[in-house]
Amino acid sequence: MSARRVVLCYHPGIAGARAMAEALSEQLRVAGCEPWVEALGDEGVPGAELAARAGGAALLVCVGGDGTVLRASEAAGLSGTPIFGVRMGRLGFLTEATPPDAGSALSRVLAGEGRVEERALAVATVDGSDPLHALNDVVIGRRTLGHTISVGARLDGVLIAEYRADAVIVATATGSTGYTLSIGGPVLTPTSSELILMPLAPHLTSHNPLVLPGETRISLEVARGEGMMVVDGLRERAVEAGQRIEVTGSARRTRFARLGDEGQFYANVAERLGWLRSDHTLGAAGGEGAG
Repeated sequence: MSARRVVLCYHPGIAGARAMAEALSEQLRVAGCEPWVEALGDEGVPGAELAARAGGAALLVCVGGDGTVLRASEAAGLSGTPIFGVRMGRLGFLTEATPPDAGSALSRVLAGEGRVEERALAVATVDGSDPLHALNDVVIGRRTLGHTISVGARLDGVLIAEYRADAVIVATATGSTGYTLSIGGPVLTPTSSELILMPLAPHLTSHNPLVLPGETRISLEVARGEGMMVVDGLRERAVEAGQRIEVTGSARRTRFARLGDEGQFYANVAERLGWLRSDHTLGAAGGEGAG
């Protein structure tokens, strides 16, 4: 039986990420796998080369945080290789393991334990330009800070709002624990295909988020001024007044290697957002009833 190839990516700017990637690489080598290691920093998004490396690999291991996973997600989506994330930072909703348990968790995944979770993506174009796929979100805002943008929003061709805001966001279920969560948006089940449409800091207009079916055609037109479309916080495209951004659900999926059942997602959200007491019990502190 030929050795299984595993691609490992790490963020060089995160303390301990390189050492963790090298330790996991050695573990894989001892286990008879063929590891390949690459640094993924802030200078750009990996392209076809990483996708080619990941093609046919058993796993794409990302050591860092959610940003590292986002940088590698395009290659994972193109190759179909599942992502296994090791969280080095404080949060990290896209990662599966932490440094103390990363080695054992990786061994379990490669042994066939756990499951593969598929995440839906959004796809965005500007006046029919080449599509950009988003695992997290598509954000349309002004090119300069301190100014609002006016964006007309249509759903399947029906005009529903003109948002005057700092930005307008279209988020996937994966992105629901990112930018939109910080401004009061809903948290969606990670495997759902729905999209969230939500303005950021709207001025004299509604701030209510909309949860839409994934096949909805969301058209966003910059009414005046110069705008910028940012996809997953990584790729930018200038947008002029009158140009139209089309966003809808993508046929592409990004796959994640997970341990535990789907309910673990809710436990992770509750823990990382501090929804529960530290002992994970209910009841008032001290055990005494009020009144």
